[in-house]
Amino acid sequence: MKSVIIGTAGHIDHGKTSLIKALNGFEGDSLKEEQERQITINLSFSNLKLKDKNISFIDVPGHKDLVKTMVSGAFGFSVCLFVVDINEGLKEQSLEHLEILKILDIKNIILVLSKCDLCENIEQKSVEILEELKNLDYPILKVFRTSIKNNQGIEELKNYLYTIENKENEEELIFHYYIDRVFSLKGIGTVVTGSLNEGSITLNEKIICLDTQKELIVKNIQNHDINLEQIKACNRVALSLNCDYKELKKGYLLSKKGYFKAFKECDALVKAKNLQNSKMIFCVGSRQIECKINILKKLENDEFFVHFSFDKNVFLSFDEAFILLQNNRVIGGGKVLNPLSEPLKKEQKNKFLMFLKNKDFKAAFSFLKDAHKYGFGLLSSYQRFKLSHQKALKLAKELNQVFVDEKNLNIYHLQSLEEIKNFIKFILEKNPYAMLSAHSLALRITWASENFCELGLKEMSNLLDFQNGIYFKKGIDFEKLQEKNNNQLYEILKKQGIKPEAPYNLYDFLELDRKSGDNILKKLTQKGLVVRLSHNLFIEKQALEKLMQECLNLLKNQSLDVQSMKEYFNLSRKYAIAYLEYLDKFPQVSKEAEKRFLTNI
Repeated sequence: MKSVIIGTAGHIDHGKTSLIKALNGFEGDSLKEEQERQITINLSFSNLKLKDKNISFIDVPGHKDLVKTMVSGAFGFSVCLFVVDINEGLKEQSLEHLEILKILDIKNIILVLSKCDLCENIEQKSVEILEELKNLDYPILKVFRTSIKNNQGIEELKNYLYTIENKENEEELIFHYYIDRVFSLKGIGTVVTGSLNEGSITLNEKIICLDTQKELIVKNIQNHDINLEQIKACNRVALSLNCDYKELKKGYLLSKKGYFKAFKECDALVKAKNLQNSKMIFCVGSRQIECKINILKKLENDEFFVHFSFDKNVFLSFDEAFILLQNNRVIGGGKVLNPLSEPLKKEQKNKFLMFLKNKDFKAAFSFLKDAHKYGFGLLSSYQRFKLSHQKALKLAKELNQVFVDEKNLNIYHLQSLEEIKNFIKFILEKNPYAMLSAHSLALRITWASENFCELGLKEMSNLLDFQNGIYFKKGIDFEKLQEKNNNQLYEILKKQGIKPEAPYNLYDFLELDRKSGDNILKKLTQKGLVVRLSHNLFIEKQALEKLMQECLNLLKNQSLDVQSMKEYFNLSRKYAIAYLEYLDKFPQVSKEAEKRFLTNI
């Protein structure tokens, strides 16, 4: 079904809610307080259908004290019915709502001139209002003159709304859904509602509430009381979820796992007059959170680069729109440029933000490549640039002097390859018999991926030979190298006795890669020189036999448990448990609870 979300905007008592009722018969002011005061207080949601077309309406309050509510509804708009009482013209809230629409980049504005039955000079008033809007530099899609008293223009407007085509849902956009209501229904359970402006969702699909980090399953999907198997943006959507409704709140963000990380800061482009470093309310979707502003740079046309700090985690994404409120008034707003924490100096950051403002991602990638000596990742490319991994990798490959690790989604400046090469040289100088691999290097050079380490090893063919997946110093016989390391590892285990170090520590000491070290321990075990007691515990056989004999001697007079093993042999709990479990294999040893006894003295 084709769909579009249409919202209302305009000054209080200019006829927004009455217009919706005239279009579809829905009474939005259902609260007792709304009926008594004859104003809209909460958002109301309704719809209008014709064949395969569905129009979802979001009606917002026009009172100046309820601008927060209006803002949370406006984030769901695709199209706006901008309602102006033709007799009063543009008023305070008309202008503030118009500013919100500008900030949110809602360009499809339908001007509805209401209460025309009370106007004596419709033509003149229409021209005046349109001229004022033109001076405000806001284009109007269409103009309708209406009256709910005599139904003037209502059918014409309704027919026009059916012709509006929504923007195509971009297939690469990820499910991104701010909750605006949470409640529980008997027999159904927890239900949330919100405006789905990006991505799609399917029945029984796993999603995540980013604010609680809890995974959820979509039990049911509804669009205005119709059950669906799947739904795409842009639509009003109700979801039934498998959790307690008390776990969720208005403003929480639902999405797919793995795309959004939490941060308590962001950098953004803000458009506002007389912006100052101060505290404000940051509004995004249906969430409103206090923020601190630090102006990074003043641009032209009342634009600023700004750094925001938040008291709580936010899950923002590149190009996401927001509104700024102070003392319940709209101060300005803009678009998120850098949703991640980026440790850059002020001058560098402003340069980076300009690339993002212009959506010059290739220049942004090149900047990050130079700014981050040890590479930067593309795992967060969707949140950071609104780019899929495929598109981000394609851009990265166009850069000069880079190594692109497609598997690990990392970009490295080739200059940093010299550090890997120097580290390899250092290892060989310290131990000419070192056995190296990309895996062992990556464990020690924490910033480098295996693929980048592999490149470094391959580019040192003048110093290294390669055999059986192992790199080693040129000119050294590989068989003798293996035998030498085999003997060294065995001698170390003999020396360490009943308290041998973990294998990976021994490998690091001997400059062995993990695979080679594991193979040596495997051979020593097969020869019966070493016994494996657990995953990371290998002990020289004679040391183990001596320890077991001492344990049997002790058992002649007493029992043994973990605590007594620790005390007698000065062992850690890990070693004590491993040796007791090995002792359990002896036929003359029995176990009762956690104690060991001799059954045959």
